[in-house]
Amino acid sequence: MVKEKGTFPELKRTILKTIFARRITLGAFVAVALIVMPIAGISWFNPLFYAPLAWFGLTFPFQYLVKRQKREGTLHWIHASYFIAEAVLITLFVHLTGGSQWIGNSFYIFTVIYANFFLPEAQGYLVTGLVVLLYTLVVMLEYAGILPQCTLFPGMVLPRASLSYNVATILVGTATIYGVITYTVRSFTNIYQSKNRVLSRQRERLSELSLRLVSVQNDERQHIAHELHDNIGQMLAAVKLQLASLKGIDEGRQCEIMGIVDQAIARTRILAHSLRPPLLDDLGLAPSLRRLVQMVEEGTNLRITTDLEDGFRLDSNMESLLFYVIREALANVEHHARAHRATIRLRHSEESVIVSVEDDGIGLPADTPFGLGLRGIEERVELVGGSMTIDSSPGQGTKITVEVPYEKGAPSDRR
Repeated sequence: MVKEKGTFPELKRTILKTIFARRITLGAFVAVALIVMPIAGISWFNPLFYAPLAWFGLTFPFQYLVKRQKREGTLHWIHASYFIAEAVLITLFVHLTGGSQWIGNSFYIFTVIYANFFLPEAQGYLVTGLVVLLYTLVVMLEYAGILPQCTLFPGMVLPRASLSYNVATILVGTATIYGVITYTVRSFTNIYQSKNRVLSRQRERLSELSLRLVSVQNDERQHIAHELHDNIGQMLAAVKLQLASLKGIDEGRQCEIMGIVDQAIARTRILAHSLRPPLLDDLGLAPSLRRLVQMVEEGTNLRITTDLEDGFRLDSNMESLLFYVIREALANVEHHARAHRATIRLRHSEESVIVSVEDDGIGLPADTPFGLGLRGIEERVELVGGSMTIDSSPGQGTKITVEVPYEKGAPSDRR
């Protein structure tokens, strides 16, 4: 799997937003045309109406291709290809609506701006040069009489312009204006990208430090869990054996003390398991979750159904994270949801691992801010490139779903 890192996901989202903006712009253009055309007596077969619709339709395959891209380089070439197709379509539109005699050269402006904002420098210049070339080609072919001149409004006669007029239109109205636009947009883009690179490096450093902190916390939890389970648990068991062998103690008093020791042993084991269960290292996530469910059901009235996929292992830190997610989610259900039943699911694909906890409790009121537990889950999941979603409504229960990248655990990851 190729994970989306750095600025790539944000670039992808921004491009998709510009597609939506294009659709609004073109939709508004068509709406205005629908008002103007009957008033001016323009035919519905006039390009003023159908060309923006074709342009609008071009955004759909482009959106599909953008969503499927996993690498920044291929995304840029898909974007550049769209700009080229857009420039060709605009050129046809310019020719059909009057060529150099109208305001045709202004229709390329958004193509040039977007291309030089989003694309690498060479590709941005390529699109700009193609725009100038296409407009020049249309103007000169119309001037030479190779292409017929078209009129936008009925009854309007458009004599071929003089050569000096056409050259001025090309040099001043197209080459110079788009050259200035390209330079200006490229300058601001370089500043923007430079600041983004600095911010990205800072975010990466912060992410690395945070991940290192999480790893250290996992190691510390593992150490404390082993101390509780192997040492303190054994010491309490030894105390119980010594109490059982003592004579001269009232039998009722002895049973009371033995009960307290049993409770201490049970709580110690629960605490050790909550910090980091030994099963997690030995058998993996699914068996550890089943043991966690058993312990929660023994200590509460909550009934839990599990649907856990076995047979795969993850990186040690990732298994710890997902165990933490389920544990915190169950703690929320136990303390806040007033639920009777809950369901835990665990699934994986070639690209991701998905876990979810669903309950039949009171749900979350709309616009409720996250508590410390949910906020902790979200922050840790985002550190590893994952995401958390919550589906809840008052009285309808809550479903917490976490998706993280699937990274197989190597033998060296096992502690």
